[in-house]
Amino acid sequence: MDFDDPIAADLSEEERRALASRHYVRKGGDLVWLELGGELRREPVSSLYYIRTQRGVFRVSRIHGKVVEV
Repeated sequence: MDFDDPIAADLSEEERRALASRHYVRKGGDLVWLELGGELRREPVSSLYYIRTQRGVFRVSRIHGKVVEV
């Protein structure tokens, strides 16, 4: 994972560890995740429904605002 990437530049150490282990992390109103090809993506949670990571497919629960594995 490239932590020199501008998307990852403003992540804290704790957020970087979470991203490395879960392959996604919430940053404010955004979700940062590691895609299948290894690229980092950052999008507003409100615009997401499904995300595909190297660890699996997840969806964003509109009721609870949590990311859950599909």
